[in-house]
Amino acid sequence: MSTTPNLVRSHRTRRTVKELDVNQRSSALSHLQGAAEAAAPPNYPPESMFAPSALWGFLRSYLAYVFHKKHDFPPFTASPELAMYDLVDERNGSQDVRVSIAGDWGTGTNEAECVAERIKEFDPHFTIHIGDIYYVGDPQSVNENCLGIKNPNNNYDPVRWPAGSKGSFALNGNHEMYANGIGYFDVFLPKLGLRGTTGTMLGQQTSFFCLQNQYWRIIAIDTGYNSVGVPILSHMPLINDLPGIGGNCKLSDELIGWITAVVKPEQDQRGLIMLSHHQNYSAFQNQYERPAQQLWDAGIRRPILWFWGHEHRLAGYDLYGTCELRSFGRCVGHGGMPVDTGEPCKDPRPTFYDNRRAKNGYGVNGHVNLLFSGPTLKTVYVDLNGQRLLREEWSVDSEGGVRLMAKEMLVGDADFRA
Repeated sequence: MSTTPNLVRSHRTRRTVKELDVNQRSSALSHLQGAAEAAAPPNYPPESMFAPSALWGFLRSYLAYVFHKKHDFPPFTASPELAMYDLVDERNGSQDVRVSIAGDWGTGTNEAECVAERIKEFDPHFTIHIGDIYYVGDPQSVNENCLGIKNPNNNYDPVRWPAGSKGSFALNGNHEMYANGIGYFDVFLPKLGLRGTTGTMLGQQTSFFCLQNQYWRIIAIDTGYNSVGVPILSHMPLINDLPGIGGNCKLSDELIGWITAVVKPEQDQRGLIMLSHHQNYSAFQNQYERPAQQLWDAGIRRPILWFWGHEHRLAGYDLYGTCELRSFGRCVGHGGMPVDTGEPCKDPRPTFYDNRRAKNGYGVNGHVNLLFSGPTLKTVYVDLNGQRLLREEWSVDSEGGVRLMAKEMLVGDADFRA
């Protein structure tokens, strides 16, 4: 069984009441301790804080928002670009573009910081977070776990989501909606979007968007907005499976209207890459079938490549679907949460999945890099230590269907199954 080296850094502990009693020590000793703290290694919350067993931290945050009204859903007209952006390197108009994608990253953990560093090493033009900021994506969590703003209520160092040289975007997840979307829509999105000429971010006005060039389209949808069901009951096992209790991830009418009126996929034959927070299918957990049927009805009727998160793991599937829409599913929800391990328990069986364990007992965190080069797309899955795990090459057929042309395993570890 493999381990992940050099993962956990030593943590600076909270001060005790006795240490805060400055009258017990000299001025020189106070300056010495301050200098020692300044030189101490970064201090992040352990991943175990976000494990299912640590339920109280989530409930305490969730109950503060549970009966409040959720944020309005911004229509595509809120975006000056109608949520359509160029997927090009504007310095030279090149179709060669680098994109980094991570899911379930917003924890502020050491693992999340390591993944952010690996993303920056790729020097992406665009970065995309496909949802979930913990515990509940409220303004304080967004500031501390995504925008690098210190939380005065704890001793942890904040973490910043790495923005691309051309822009950065984020999808909505169920955890953002536990706080009714306030932190996501009002705090995080204004700091994202395209990068302006002065280097500042121009803002992301909608929770869905399309990045496109001559050969490809990345269509990002919001499955998070309708993912939270009846308050409290939707979090109870068995009860949340009853009709009308749990969220069904239905795509909003405004989003479907944008696809049919602006994106118009039936009139276009570029390769389609779908991004969402929730999975359409899974060999490990439950699945959310409603969005795929809505996309089919809206005109997306050819094989696609679909990246999602929600499940805290890395896994990939052959062409499969829960309705007429078929996709090459890729789960990349292993950005910052405790990563799940274990064997598949149902169909469809994955063609690859990461079952390695880190020193903290969970699976190994990571992200995926996309390299567009004209009509060709390469995807490379990278873990938080920089180990490249798997490389794929994709193309588009004459009818706009995505095709997997090659796959190469890059890590020699029996616990990485491929």
